[in-house]
Amino acid sequence: MTPQPKVLCGVVVSAGKMMRAVKVRTAKQTYNSFLKKHFLTYNSYLVSDPNDSLRTGDVVKITNEKRVSRHIKHVVTEIVAPWGPAIEERPKVLSAEERYEKWRIRKEAKNLRKAARLSAEVQGVNDGASMEAGEVREKVAATVR
Repeated sequence: MTPQPKVLCGVVVSAGKMMRAVKVRTAKQTYNSFLKKHFLTYNSYLVSDPNDSLRTGDVVKITNEKRVSRHIKHVVTEIVAPWGPAIEERPKVLSAEERYEKWRIRKEAKNLRKAARLSAEVQGVNDGASMEAGEVREKVAATVR
């Protein structure tokens, strides 16, 4: 049984500058043993926002899931408190099942393209650099049909 992913709560600091990604700042307390006092420290995370539904200032819950890109390891799970337009006026945040289904469809399409490319190479459609990229694409599309 896999453990539940850690859920963090934070504020969107930067939105609308990157495609389908926002920067979220989370706070936690650290103890300074010399001063014997707790201080706030902040961590910033790049978070995947597939539908571009977040605005700067929103309070959100994020969780770490499958890595989306080199720097994006977290996904938005819920908008806790919106800043600006109401939640109903924005695109909805995808649930875990919807994110998985979207990923599975993209993966199946990729596997089909790969199978088509490999079958075209076996049949000798791709004769090397003598053909242009468009010609190869047309021949592969013709063999798949």
